[in-house]
Amino acid sequence: MTKLLEVKGLHSFYDESHILHGVSFEIEAGQAVSLMGRNGMGKTTTLKSILGLVQPRSGHVFFKGEEISALPTWQRMRKDIAYVPEGRGMFHNLTVKEHLEMAARPNNRGEQHWNYERVLETFPRLQERLSNLGTQLSGGEQQMLAIGRALVTNPDLLILDEATEGLAPLIRKEIWDVIRTIKESGISTLIVDKNIQVLKELCDRHVVLVKGKVVFNDDSEQLLSRLDEVESYLGV
Repeated sequence: MTKLLEVKGLHSFYDESHILHGVSFEIEAGQAVSLMGRNGMGKTTTLKSILGLVQPRSGHVFFKGEEISALPTWQRMRKDIAYVPEGRGMFHNLTVKEHLEMAARPNNRGEQHWNYERVLETFPRLQERLSNLGTQLSGGEQQMLAIGRALVTNPDLLILDEATEGLAPLIRKEIWDVIRTIKESGISTLIVDKNIQVLKELCDRHVVLVKGKVVFNDDSEQLLSRLDEVESYLGV
């Protein structure tokens, strides 16, 4: 398989606080990879370091074989990366329809597998909320909109931070079903979430962080064989 994302030796700081200690992992084209760890272990910092929202003091990020470590965030996103942030990132002055129309574009190959209509078919309840502001939606509806907004950019890599955090059980199931559909469509995913029971079935590989260091980086078969160990890292 083709390496889509390569993260090599990231050391990231907030002021003088050393958060990431040599984080390295890879995502191959078409793979779903989980990024797990207790709160405060460096998961969101890892995502932000990949995207350039935090600039690592050392280490490298490669996407499709090109080093993007020195690029500003907006240029990295233009490489066909999409991000669903923790907190969903709704624009206060845009309706549901405007969120989707504003973001829509083909990928760099001119392909547009996900468009406005397909997102509404995938999330029917957004169809009922088109004229509502994004901030007027429930938490679950906001997550649907955030994922839909990411999908209409037709990314090769979709990054989801806390994919189902704080959502009701039925909404969580709906979101996981959509993430499975995204994977089946060929989009690679990097997923931060706490639900190891779902992630071990959905994802191809798993990365676990403890205090900013990678303590597990392997496939689902190895995860299952070392499940007790991995769960101890997660406090499950």
